[in-house]
Amino acid sequence: MTFAARIAALCGLALLTVGMSPEPPLAAVLAEMRAASGLAYRYHVVSLSERDENGDRTLLRADNQGKRFFIRNCGGAICVGTYFDGRRLYSVDMNGTALPRSRRAERYLRGLMAVSSGAFLGPQFEARGGSIADGGSTVSGGRTYRKLFVAKTDAIPMEVYVDPRSWLVAAVRDVDGDTSIAFRDYRRVGALMLPFRIDQNGEPIEVYARRRISERPFRAPHGLVPTFAATPLPMPIAAAGRTPVGPCNLQGVRSRCLIDTGNSGLAMSLELAERLHAPVIGGFEVSGLGKYATEVVRAGPLQVGSVTFPRANYVVLDDIHRYGYDVVLGADILASTAVTIDYGARDVWFGAVATPAGAATIPMEFENFVPVVPVTLNDLTTRLAVDTGDQSTINLAYPYYMRHKTLFKATRARTVSGVGGTSVEFIGIIPNVRIGDYTVASSHIGATRILKGTAHGHLGGGFLSHFRVTIDYPRRRIILLARRGDAAIRRNAPR
Repeated sequence: MTFAARIAALCGLALLTVGMSPEPPLAAVLAEMRAASGLAYRYHVVSLSERDENGDRTLLRADNQGKRFFIRNCGGAICVGTYFDGRRLYSVDMNGTALPRSRRAERYLRGLMAVSSGAFLGPQFEARGGSIADGGSTVSGGRTYRKLFVAKTDAIPMEVYVDPRSWLVAAVRDVDGDTSIAFRDYRRVGALMLPFRIDQNGEPIEVYARRRISERPFRAPHGLVPTFAATPLPMPIAAAGRTPVGPCNLQGVRSRCLIDTGNSGLAMSLELAERLHAPVIGGFEVSGLGKYATEVVRAGPLQVGSVTFPRANYVVLDDIHRYGYDVVLGADILASTAVTIDYGARDVWFGAVATPAGAATIPMEFENFVPVVPVTLNDLTTRLAVDTGDQSTINLAYPYYMRHKTLFKATRARTVSGVGGTSVEFIGIIPNVRIGDYTVASSHIGATRILKGTAHGHLGGGFLSHFRVTIDYPRRRIILLARRGDAAIRRNAPR
């Protein structure tokens, strides 16, 4: 049944039901609901709850206004969370960096938030394409509720169950699914009536200890805000090597930084942390080829090229100093500005850039703060993470390689090392790799035995060094310009 037909059928049901019972008309029901609830969507509501997870006490803070919410789970001074801007869902790291989980609009969340915030009761809901149909009385669990059907073209339609004794929303269920959200333990909070317990399919998912109306405006997470010098200057990178490593200055101490799109945040070596006497603010578990528990420290400012970043949280890594750098610049830096790595000129530029003539623009998504792009390996279309910190050319996740062993024939093996451990990489040659409008011939390709990897594997520095690469997190794109004279690259005819 189409969306329009389903809503028409629901409206027809509503008319029949209303006609058979002397219940208050829909307009009167909505008026009662507005008066009873106080219309939470107009306010910035802050909610707090505490949790005990394996002996560790964490604080959950939820900020809501309208269809937007920002939920932070804090252990001491370290908070990570989730942000919903009313359309898309974002992951938020310990420095407030927010990156989208997908390009698609979250239609279920849009529908749920329209109801839970009371936005569907506002004057703009129907004016902007929303509809509310009356489903009449229904009995559930021995209680009678007034059922409403709330729909909008950009959201999943919802069944709304209203308690006629209080005129508050008791439960919500999407009309196409089997997930039920119940709102319980309503209490007075200023001008509002708010639930202090929320259940999903009968199990509590949130139990708030405190809820309040904040006088401060709702603020979306914004991450680190860079400051640019009047005269742009690049960060020069080492003449040799496939990874972009160059000079930087952290808290007045000269160091060497790695631009690493494969890292979900900021990190520094144990040696540098000790030299800076950086204060420890919490713990963290890092994972790569292995896992280990470590500390998080606070340090800054950081200067790279002609851009400066404020104080931030850094994960301490005890196994990176030996690779010739002490600071890892991951998503916290890259999410704030476009970064161009010119492997031919051996430098890195920070800031907005124009798209060069002849360049290919590839859309990207994010998985755990790491950019992922579509790539065709021979004739197999797949998704690979862009990992400037990986010296490999193409490095497949081992389970994915085992499902597609015909992609290449392994001719040799080597020992590789990374954060937390070592492994074995099996290496061969793949005839053609297509990305955007380019095809790269005869690339090295490997599969690392214990690498689960982001997406189905990584595009490393060995592949990216064929290009001048602009990594534009804010616009969710990567721009590739082939290096002049590179015989391995050919430009494809438009599809």
